Amino acid sequence: MIEKFRNIFKNEIYKNVLILFSGSSLAQTIPFLATLILTRFFTKEQFGVFFFYSSLCMVLSMVISLKLELAIVLPLKKDDGKTLFFSSLITSAILSFVVLLVVNFLYNPITAVLGERNIGKLLYLLPISTFSLGIVQSCSYWFNRNKKFKNISITKITKSTISSIIQISLGLLSFLKYGLVIGIISGQIASAIYSIFISFKDKIIDTKTFTLTKAFSLIKKYKNIPIYNTSVTLTNTLSNHLPIFLLTSFYGLEMTAFYGLANRIVATPMGLISQSVGEVLYNEATKRYNNGQSLRSLVISSYKKLAKLAVIPSIILLFIAPYAFVFLFGIEWKLAGTFTQFLIPWLFIGFLNVPTSFIITILNKQKQLLIYNILLLIFRFIALYIGFKIFDSVTYSIFLFALTGLVFNVFLLFYIIKISNIKTNIKIS
Repeated sequence: MIEKFRNIFKNEIYKNVLILFSGSSLAQTIPFLATLILTRFFTKEQFGVFFFYSSLCMVLSMVISLKLELAIVLPLKKDDGKTLFFSSLITSAILSFVVLLVVNFLYNPITAVLGERNIGKLLYLLPISTFSLGIVQSCSYWFNRNKKFKNISITKITKSTISSIIQISLGLLSFLKYGLVIGIISGQIASAIYSIFISFKDKIIDTKTFTLTKAFSLIKKYKNIPIYNTSVTLTNTLSNHLPIFLLTSFYGLEMTAFYGLANRIVATPMGLISQSVGEVLYNEATKRYNNGQSLRSLVISSYKKLAKLAVIPSIILLFIAPYAFVFLFGIEWKLAGTFTQFLIPWLFIGFLNVPTSFIITILNKQKQLLIYNILLLIFRFIALYIGFKIFDSVTYSIFLFALTGLVFNVFLLFYIIKISNIKTNIKIS
């Protein structure tokens, strides 16, 4: 048994996955423990504002760098990867400034659409969040290229630790109205500062070989990534966060808080763990693709291991979620546990798909994935709207939303397996 574990740790893929998995687990344990305290300080409406702002950040972060960070890992030449890294940072800065201009000039129409006065002024903080998230995303893929997986983990831990400390501190000081939002922004800034600082400290980035001419040339070469991947990730993220936006409009901030807590406690940690696995698999799959190898064995193996990891916790949570939420957060949060039961089957299949979805980028199937995500977004909107308009029930809205996600993710699973058998003899340069 000991020898078996030694062999596992000698395997570079397993070792890197373990580093990212450990970092993601700790990064999620910290806010989970903090939430046990925060639900005693902040009201459901204040949590609703927090989840609404967090969702806006997540949606905008999908477009803020035009997903150029995905291309950082692809070139064989390190200087090309470095140029794409800086291109991603510059794009994040420019588009964050555009967000500021949009908020400034369209403030009244935007707040009218949002329909919640509690959210209004927070829009001016969005450029800070988007730029910080853009930095972290770019640095994470640069760390990935250079196999600095430990730095990726520390970045995630820094974000969650600073956020939780600030939120709890403001709760103790009774600074409640925007305390949760200020906390998450603080964590975003801290993780961005760490990422940039450690990159220059370790001398794994420099600006000596960067030129705009070379940058535009590489962006043109990998143009499918900003064209398709930005649209793909935007539509996917928007559809995942659609309940936050529509529940606020349909039922108010309190119901947003119930769904947001369920998502934070279950969906977010599952997503970050599977994303950690995906970051390593992306690196390994790119190497195999460059060498003309089939990716199917890697994909099948990933699905099997992830299923074994998540199936038992998912089944347990499916039965005990409402009782667990009452025990952990109080009787007033029981509905969040019910929402969690509806979400579990969809989240389980999604957990399997997230790491292997990078295959679609490597195989240049972004156009097909964009069509898939647009259809998913449309049907999820219809599901939530039917629950509101026909049944006038938040429970029906969440159930139909989760059912739609389950059906689409099962289809995606079989599609990824099918395309993963494609080989190429053309090397990415």
